[in-house]
Amino acid sequence: MNLNKLAAFATLALTLAGFSPALFALASDKSQPIYISSDRAERNEKLGVTTYTGSVEMNQGTLQIHADKVVIHSINNEITRIIATGSPAEYQQKPATDKQLVIARGNKIEYLLDTEKLHLTGNASLRQGDGTMLTGKLINYDTKESVVRAEGNTNSSAPERIHMVIPPKAKAEPQNNSSSSSSNPSQ
Repeated sequence: MNLNKLAAFATLALTLAGFSPALFALASDKSQPIYISSDRAERNEKLGVTTYTGSVEMNQGTLQIHADKVVIHSINNEITRIIATGSPAEYQQKPATDKQLVIARGNKIEYLLDTEKLHLTGNASLRQGDGTMLTGKLINYDTKESVVRAEGNTNSSAPERIHMVIPPKAKAEPQNNSSSSSSNPSQ
């Protein structure tokens, strides 16, 4: 497969993938071009798998994915699954113009398009720009139902628990009622 065909397929893959609007989608991101850079790329037409390896960077508007490896699975030219792996792999996107950046990290990030689920495994974390953060061994996010489930590792000799940080709401600054005038008392 030539590079132009591979780039076109990658563009189609990410356009279809789009990481569900319910998850973290700024509407204008879908109309932006997709840029992918990596050290290597390979497409297996029979299996419907495209693999990018070596410092993979994907960008579309506010969407950014950074990983050591990204594998895009498709059936009948429709993307079904995107898997990003790294130490860690990172996904970030601004959900709306008035919202802060959302960052997902994990040794493995898997997005299942047909069920609209995001799975983060191994050193998983999900953070919003306001400081809200969830960490654990495994985080599953069902974007359709807006349900997040997290698990630690209770099967080891040193159990790992999930951790959630919810910052306090910012207090409104008190209004300064003193009037400012242009006159200077020392004049």
